[in-house]
Amino acid sequence: MRLTVLVDNHTLIDRYFYGEPGVCYFIEEKDNKILFDVGYSDAFIRNAQKMNIDLLNVSFLVLSHGHLDHTWGLVPLIKFYTESVIEKINYYKPTLVAHPFTFFPRTVDGLGER
Repeated sequence: MRLTVLVDNHTLIDRYFYGEPGVCYFIEEKDNKILFDVGYSDAFIRNAQKMNIDLLNVSFLVLSHGHLDHTWGLVPLIKFYTESVIEKINYYKPTLVAHPFTFFPRTVDGLGER
């Protein structure tokens, strides 16, 4: 198994990767490519591109839980795949693995996550 950190709240000074208070891991196990969480923004996509990691061939998209720092990268990921369709670039549609409650709305002190 090979695990690559695509984004977290640390960066390497000499490589200039994007960091954020979120997390995204790329896991390779035999023929499976797993995207584990998608961080808070598109930073994981930009870092993957810098590392020459092809996110168009992901087998599974795993969301550990529904907090923003693990799921808000879904919007940029959907845009990334949509651009592939528009540009007629083939991509594998990953299987989503998540608890059903992952997408339930959450509130903190009466404020919703939007």
